[in-house]
Amino acid sequence: MSMRRESDASSEAQRNAHRSSRSFEVNGQWYFELRGGGQKGPYESKAEMQQALNEFIQFYEELNQ
Repeated sequence: MSMRRESDASSEAQRNAHRSSRSFEVNGQWYFELRGGGQKGPYESKAEMQQALNEFIQFYEELNQ
């Protein structure tokens, strides 16, 4: 998983760069790391974790508008 926010792009090189994955699996359980530290999870599947991550990102973006 890689993501790029519009606010991350300030040069051509940066516009083409992607942030690295913050998701990981431990003993069959999936988690994602938060920017300021900490983790969210566990989730039973990567798809479930990805859905929770997308919802978290959407909530955070709405909060900061």
